[in-house]
Amino acid sequence: MGSVPRRAPLGFLTFPRRVPLGFLISLRLTPSGFLMRMRVNGFPMISRVPIVAAMLAIALVACGCQRPRPTHPAEGRAMGPLPIVSLDDATTPVPSLAGKVTLLNFWGTWCPPCRKELPGLVRIAQRLSGEPRFQLIAVSCGSGGDDADLARETASFLTARQLPIAAWGFSEAVAALHFSMACGLEAFPTTYLIGPDTRVRRVWTGYRSSDEADIAAAIVALLKEQDAPSR
Repeated sequence: MGSVPRRAPLGFLTFPRRVPLGFLISLRLTPSGFLMRMRVNGFPMISRVPIVAAMLAIALVACGCQRPRPTHPAEGRAMGPLPIVSLDDATTPVPSLAGKVTLLNFWGTWCPPCRKELPGLVRIAQRLSGEPRFQLIAVSCGSGGDDADLARETASFLTARQLPIAAWGFSEAVAALHFSMACGLEAFPTTYLIGPDTRVRRVWTGYRSSDEADIAAAIVALLKEQDAPSR
């Protein structure tokens, strides 16, 4: 157990204020590098640690371990109403998932992989701004502190990065816990692609530079699926 001062680095993650910490870290080799899973005070986080591409290619050829993308436990499940609240205006209605293709992202201002990923998701949303059947919902998750801190830090980050999206957060801690258990939210960032029937179609955990193109293609494919005539 220990503490980390404001903005002190902890591996690839930083924490915005002094908090007591308990760590559990594991590493797993994946085709894009090491997948680092970390639990801090029981709260899950994720980061990818790149390794030399040539060494990885040799290792993959040698062991034949080019495995397909694992299926997330939430894929195929229906997602209920989101337990979130607007960080801009608490009276703002929570978006409905029914009838929309939804990209639901969970991120944190304190999370470097999240900060890299979010601008790409916003670019996707901007390119689809004329598509009324699509919506991006980005839920900001704090590393501690109160709701006022979360709202202030989220607004400051979005303004500084010029990311014109609505700011959402979990309505309460117990709601975040229940959602995490029900929908397999085990790390940050995590992004769900949800169909108009509210079923989860794809899930991306962690961040890769190729994710933006992959996510955009999956959204377009799902929108086209809705255009296809039913038999």
